[in-house]
Amino acid sequence: MKKYLALDTGGTKVQAILYNEKFEPLRIARTGSLRDNTTSAELIERNLSDIVEKLELKKGDVLERVSGTMEGSLHRRIAGICEIKRFAGLGELEAGLHAAGIFSDGLLTLSGTGATVFAKYDGNSYCGGGYGAAVSDAGGGYWMGREAINAAIADYEERSEPTLLTELVCRHFARPTLPEAIFSIYGQNAKSPAACVASCAPLVTIAAETGGGDPVALDLLRRTGKILGEQMVSLIKRNSLPDSLPLTISGSVWRGHRLIFDSFVDVIRNQCPSRRIVIPPFEPIIGIMLHHWLEEYGNFDDTGRERFNSLYGDFTFDINKPKIYK
Repeated sequence: MKKYLALDTGGTKVQAILYNEKFEPLRIARTGSLRDNTTSAELIERNLSDIVEKLELKKGDVLERVSGTMEGSLHRRIAGICEIKRFAGLGELEAGLHAAGIFSDGLLTLSGTGATVFAKYDGNSYCGGGYGAAVSDAGGGYWMGREAINAAIADYEERSEPTLLTELVCRHFARPTLPEAIFSIYGQNAKSPAACVASCAPLVTIAAETGGGDPVALDLLRRTGKILGEQMVSLIKRNSLPDSLPLTISGSVWRGHRLIFDSFVDVIRNQCPSRRIVIPPFEPIIGIMLHHWLEEYGNFDDTGRERFNSLYGDFTFDINKPKIYK
């Protein structure tokens, strides 16, 4: 039996699927971030050992193909254990486009822990944003989590309007007061501070959906979508990208409150009413596997979709109460 490995390394987590020549999963693994700009060396080492153990990789194993986005530390660890016959690097842009069924040129707005906008057109690739949590990454999960915490601080210090986010942040970190909750971020053993802050992003959706909707949370959701839309419009204008390019999304932030996506669409529609916007059926790691599938079979038809839906139902991507955007 031949073995293949797909990898998707992000700012908060790493996902891996070990599969056979029939694209059937053999092992599925997840672990924490391997990014050395946000994660300590000790935690990176633990996460490397964790994912190798979950994949059950052993000395002498042969991997026909390792593909996807990968940190150097993970590549070195796997190569030190297994024989890798082929490494097929695939960036976030192609993985995201393929996950949406876009196998040619297109636009991608990624909002996970960080936020980056991408374009692929006429043999060239373009990007904007993605400057890292320490600098910006506005519109990403880390940025949302930090904005939520800052709103809670302003409430706690009576500098701004009350918000449910204050209580939710305390509850999230299991601390009785907001200062204790915030300072607990710096002492986590299993998560980096960046991952801890990003983990607060879903609290904004909870606050927005509680009661009549927390006004502070609702405003933050609107701002998130607007910022992501403005970044994509800027990329389009700077590079004179045509209206014919389809646009898709990727990343965990989109799976929060619907208001993020709707605010984003409003900005895009104002710039280009006719642009096709695609909600991807799969997560990016499946897009990485689809890149391999296309090399093997040349197309991805209804039979292929049914197969992947059946085998990888846990990796479907949807957003809250999706509408159809033609």
